Amino acid sequence: MEKNMFDRINLVQCKILLGFILSVIIFFSFNYKIVEAQNLTHYGLIVWLHVLAGIVWIGLLYYFNFVQVPAMGQALSDTNGPGPAAIGKYIAPRALLWFRMSAITTWILGLVLLATKDAILSAFMLEPTFQIIGIGAWMGTIMVFNVWFIIWPNQQKILGVKSASDTAIVIAKKNAALASSVNVILSIPMLLTMLAWH
Repeated sequence: MEKNMFDRINLVQCKILLGFILSVIIFFSFNYKIVEAQNLTHYGLIVWLHVLAGIVWIGLLYYFNFVQVPAMGQALSDTNGPGPAAIGKYIAPRALLWFRMSAITTWILGLVLLATKDAILSAFMLEPTFQIIGIGAWMGTIMVFNVWFIIWPNQQKILGVKSASDTAIVIAKKNAALASSVNVILSIPMLLTMLAWH
């Protein structure tokens, strides 16, 4: 059984590695001059990784809100099915790990991009030429806070990672759902501000 798990992990790693290799091939196939490629390498690479992490984060956010949560409701009401444990025990913890890591990676890379322009303070202070990215930075910060300090602690109670009473689990579901809904709403304008800045 363990061998099959490691085979699946290696397959996932190979897919990701092949995606990066294909990206490098495509990048250098467009006949950029060496100087142009060097100018794009630092900032452009960070932008690309920032967007990639954001896609993973928002994709998982939408997965939780539009796929997993409704599926859990159906699994609870299906007396002949595998039950919600199939999702809660095997899928949700892995998806939540990717969710948390992609959220913090997106946020940190956003700060790195602002730092390369010496604009962290200007963005968060919403100075005139940095208002659009500043609004995005604030929304991203709120969303990361929600992921790490509201959604994840409450999901730990819901999934049984931390022991909690039935009442605490009901409250945890409401809190996680509210924070997740806020993140879905903020994700759309946040993505707009990311693209508008670049």
